Amino acid sequence: GLAKAAVAARVDGQVVDLARPLPDHARVALLTKKDPEALEVLRHSAAHLMADAILRLFPQAELTIGPVVEDGFYYDIHLPEGKITPEDFPAIEREMARIAAEAVPFERCEVADPERDEVFARYRAIDGGHNKFKLEIVDDIRRRGEALSFYRHGDFVDLCRGPHVPNTGWLKHVKLTSVSGAYWRADAEREQLVRVYGTAFFSKQDLEDHLALLEEAKKRDHRVLGEQLDLFSFHEEAPGFPFFHPNGTVLFNLLTGMMRGLLRRRGYKEVKTPLVLSEKLWHTSGHYDNYMENMFFTKLKLRDEKHPEVVHDNVEEERPLAVKPMNCPGHLLVYRDRQHSHNEFPLRFSEMGLVHRRELSGVRHGLFRVQAFTQDDAHHFCTPEQIESEITLLIDFFKQVYAIFDLHDVRIELSTRPEKSIGSDEIWERAEGALRSALGSSGIEYDLNEGDGAFYGPKIDFHIRDVLKRSWQCGTIQLDFSMPDRFGLGYIGADGQRHTPVMIHRACYGSVERFLGIIIENYAARFPLWLAPVQVLVIPVSDKFSDYAANVHELLVDAGLRSEVNLSDDRVGYKIRQASLRRLPYAIVVGEKEQAAGTINLRSRDRGEVGEMTIEAFLESIEDENAPAALAQ
Repeated sequence: GLAKAAVAARVDGQVVDLARPLPDHARVALLTKKDPEALEVLRHSAAHLMADAILRLFPQAELTIGPVVEDGFYYDIHLPEGKITPEDFPAIEREMARIAAEAVPFERCEVADPERDEVFARYRAIDGGHNKFKLEIVDDIRRRGEALSFYRHGDFVDLCRGPHVPNTGWLKHVKLTSVSGAYWRADAEREQLVRVYGTAFFSKQDLEDHLALLEEAKKRDHRVLGEQLDLFSFHEEAPGFPFFHPNGTVLFNLLTGMMRGLLRRRGYKEVKTPLVLSEKLWHTSGHYDNYMENMFFTKLKLRDEKHPEVVHDNVEEERPLAVKPMNCPGHLLVYRDRQHSHNEFPLRFSEMGLVHRRELSGVRHGLFRVQAFTQDDAHHFCTPEQIESEITLLIDFFKQVYAIFDLHDVRIELSTRPEKSIGSDEIWERAEGALRSALGSSGIEYDLNEGDGAFYGPKIDFHIRDVLKRSWQCGTIQLDFSMPDRFGLGYIGADGQRHTPVMIHRACYGSVERFLGIIIENYAARFPLWLAPVQVLVIPVSDKFSDYAANVHELLVDAGLRSEVNLSDDRVGYKIRQASLRRLPYAIVVGEKEQAAGTINLRSRDRGEVGEMTIEAFLESIEDENAPAALAQ
């Protein structure tokens, strides 16, 4: 019954193999296929299966790490010679299927003394003799005083904490999905690795459903659609920096314009701060010590007028500068420029701020991971008593914004103090307690993400799921007691005394560029009318009706629509086809009949042939469909 269906067990809150001995008086729960944790165990076991198959086919390969990730797993592999490509996947999968069919048990082995242990010696022999990557991990584990454990199935042995499924027979529904590059320990100075991705499910149907979603995701890839629809591009002259084309710029401005309108309605004051600030400022804020590896630095240099080939420092202005990775220090300076009273609070500064952050070439990914992006950033300055109401306001506001883009599945995560941070233990306890209290009093469910807060304070992150059930981290709310104090900020309280304000960092889109990539894929570039860069295309059936088509176009523009008219000498069928390929919401065809009656013939992307009507009737019919555009005014 249940025991046969069990994948693993949860013992006193820890997931372990079914074969692990039980401590006395332990609380035990069996995990079946229905448990999310069981799927992670399956996928971790599949990573071992894949590594075994790869070693059989590529004996020179050296294994590094193979963790579970969302929707699957990967293994990083060092290949001194050769490489693994998608063309190798069928052979690897066939080998994996043979190993799975053998139903070989997964066995855990704990090693007390690696130098004398037979299992460890066998492990080293199987994994290439002297795998420096694994030995480096072993040294780290021993340095921390932790136990070394290995798992083996058949002749394959791998360093691993576990747990695993009972045997390889559970791994029948596994598929390799992609391959990419990586660096050992994410260090560009270290060895380059091959990262092979895969996924695994308990049933064939679940695997097929997932693969179908992956195929749909490929069709929706914002990088491909961005090129097809002429939205944006990337160039070697500025690696990782997006170039927005006219239609992409319309989309970008619609997002930022809509957000500006929403913020004005909520009492935000928009500011604009410099892109480059002195390096000294970033020491004060704490970014230099805690975020320096992600920053761009610069220094002013001038040419010698008598010797143009010579470049030297301007002694008078010789100050190291940094390109801002965040907007908060600039907002702190704006606040500090004059005295404030508690009667002004909450004081909300907003900025569509362009920031720059260094990203390694291996992790850049279209608009999702760039080196320059615009934050819909804002900072709330308030009293401690106002924290809860501000947090509650922001949570409701963020959900309203996401719903505008048909993103209704929102998961909230609370992240606590990271290893690198500023501020005292007392300040962190106070800040984390305030966020917990705000979430609790609002009755909001959330997941806890220990140690992943910002270096200056804990945060609430918003993860949204799109139509393909992929999760994206977008909005963030961060509570900061430290930075206002470091910058000497103050306000006069109701008691007439000077106090330090609390600062709340917040961004709803997060990165406008990244959010744009998300909605391109969520809508498959079939944007709702209010968001479409071009809303309607006017097409004359022949050049005899070009003047009438141009007049219709002008009337639509006057009505506030983003209209284009196609007066080329292409055939009308070709023009209609092009409108469809561009995913335009509407195409209007006009000829002799429409010109004589002063009407239009309407075609809808979503509803097909609509038919003849007046321009007034068309404009009236799309009022609700185009309503969100009013927010961008």
